[in-house]
Amino acid sequence: MYSYPTSRTEALVKRISILSIAAMSLSASLSGCTTTSPDGLVRYKARRSVVSGERTKIGAAWNLNPDCTAKTVPDVRVRQAPKHGKVENLRELAFPSATDEYEKCNGTKVPAVVGYYTSKQGFVGKDRIVVRTSYKDGNVDEQVLDIAVVK
Repeated sequence: MYSYPTSRTEALVKRISILSIAAMSLSASLSGCTTTSPDGLVRYKARRSVVSGERTKIGAAWNLNPDCTAKTVPDVRVRQAPKHGKVENLRELAFPSATDEYEKCNGTKVPAVVGYYTSKQGFVGKDRIVVRTSYKDGNVDEQVLDIAVVK
């Protein structure tokens, strides 16, 4: 999904695909960057566009083996809830959207945690969600999602 500039992050992408977004029936405004904090926590930042009041898939987290089977299902926790809506994280089967050697897995549904956002009815403007994803191998990262809610 993103182009990550650091070799550490590239290694993470080989094992996992984080918050790969396929906006459901609307175009998502995608923009991403990656930073690493002094404590070593990798932080991803992205933008999404959603329609006011509509439940919209905003991301998915999974952890795959090279043969496209699931290693584990990551643990995803909301660190900062949206002020103008709600976010749901559900365990379900999802298609990955990897862009590396795991791209071959994109046609196979895998166990994942899928995030959905719904704004308050009639709200138009900006919202933000911060989620932290931890993997059973000890890797932890954080995603900041800036959400543009439109009519």
